[in-house]
Amino acid sequence: MEPRTQVSDSDERAELREKIWTIAQRVTVLLVAALVGLFIGYQLWGSASQLKEQVSRLEEKVTEREKERDTLKSQMAIVDRDKKEMERKFTDLQARCAAAAAPPGAN
Repeated sequence: MEPRTQVSDSDERAELREKIWTIAQRVTVLLVAALVGLFIGYQLWGSASQLKEQVSRLEEKVTEREKERDTLKSQMAIVDRDKKEMERKFTDLQARCAAAAAPPGAN
């Protein structure tokens, strides 16, 4: 009976070694994946701060351009208003000059 016990013990030992080896492989793969993830995250984290700075600068530029656009629109409205007023005054002046240049009995 003793030889059979040795076979069982060696089978159990082989099975135990195989289980330990499988667990070690899985732990190694998980550890490598976690470290790679941490490394990539760290690298991208640095880029994220640069991108945040770039976004804030671009938002400031957009705000500045919107203010300039609004200012120019206001200036255009004022110029259009003044142009219409000058055209009206010019038309009135032309009418007065035409009336003054016309002979008094021509009406």
